[in-house]
Amino acid sequence: MRLILSVLLCCAAGCSRAAVEPADDALPAIAPAAESRAAPQATRKIQQFRGRGVISIADRPNSPTIALELARTDSERQQGLMFRQSMQNDHGMLFFMPYDNDWVFYMRNTYIRLDMVFIDSAWRVVGVVENTSPLTEDHRSVGADSRYVLELTAHTAGKLGIRAGTQLVYEPRPDVAAPTP
Repeated sequence: MRLILSVLLCCAAGCSRAAVEPADDALPAIAPAAESRAAPQATRKIQQFRGRGVISIADRPNSPTIALELARTDSERQQGLMFRQSMQNDHGMLFFMPYDNDWVFYMRNTYIRLDMVFIDSAWRVVGVVENTSPLTEDHRSVGADSRYVLELTAHTAGKLGIRAGTQLVYEPRPDVAAPTP
């Protein structure tokens, strides 16, 4: 029932990254809408976030690393990868969510096909949504609580063998303080 209410409220609110609040005898609160229609790239300034880090797969010798841009604040999480036309295959965006929850994302104003990797507070993958269609408001979640969401270019999770149960290792860049979730 909570998921159905969340979907209905997200559709009404039109948010780019829908956050479903824990149930407290009240309806879930939804992040505000950024814009109701996709805007041309030329009219949007793409914000570059300052946070950086890398992520790799634990217990895998010579694990490839993914260079990360971090989305730690509400405004960074709401913008995410919107309006970007491309992203390198060895790069991604890591969303630091404010608490554990079954997070719901969608692709409004996002031009890149993505894999969404949902990760718990112990850095273990709880689910993956692969090859999302760009520029849609279809809701994507994995039905399990997560603290972090990693967005990669489409098919990257499968190529790296990242699936539910995979243990990841996050390392902040030395010049960036580790964010507190």
